[in-house]
Amino acid sequence: KQWNQRRVRGKSKSGEGLNFKMFTILDFVTSVISAYCIKSGLDYSNWLELIITNIQVFTCHALARYYLGEASKLYFLFALKALVAAGLYATSLSTLKVGLNCLIPLMIYNKTRMAYAHYKFRSTGQLSGATLYLQFAQFSGRLCTSLMAKATGFLPVMVMNWVFQAVFIAQFVYYGNINEDTKTTDTVKKTE
Repeated sequence: KQWNQRRVRGKSKSGEGLNFKMFTILDFVTSVISAYCIKSGLDYSNWLELIITNIQVFTCHALARYYLGEASKLYFLFALKALVAAGLYATSLSTLKVGLNCLIPLMIYNKTRMAYAHYKFRSTGQLSGATLYLQFAQFSGRLCTSLMAKATGFLPVMVMNWVFQAVFIAQFVYYGNINEDTKTTDTVKKTE
């Protein structure tokens, strides 16, 4: 019986279509920003949310791999996460600040690919509305707390994330309306 459960889990469709490169990049970026915030001595309100987000991203990545039957890749994923955490712990604050600025092109690449995928498929994906609005609220709050705490070191990354999140919400609203119009047209044609 346990073997059959494993085979069924390997055929799960809940993780299909996920961009694992995006998960990896987002995990790395939130790790670097968290390390910068902690090492620079900023208040916990500046880094606690980032650590929680980092844990959420890593957990989603690991669970998607697990349910797609890619358990062998989980060992590599956990080893890589431990290596990144150890490397960030050993990295100096000035190096982290340089690294933080180098993240901007990486994030632009990642977010632009996501926006293009939304454009190409004329959809932002299943169950994305709630996620997009929650992330927009999160980035808005993150931006406000960064400005209030005068934590301008990672402000460019936060502004960029906020702008891209606004673009994703606009795509969600626009493509949601297109898809609804298409469904309505298809339903009318079937009834005639």
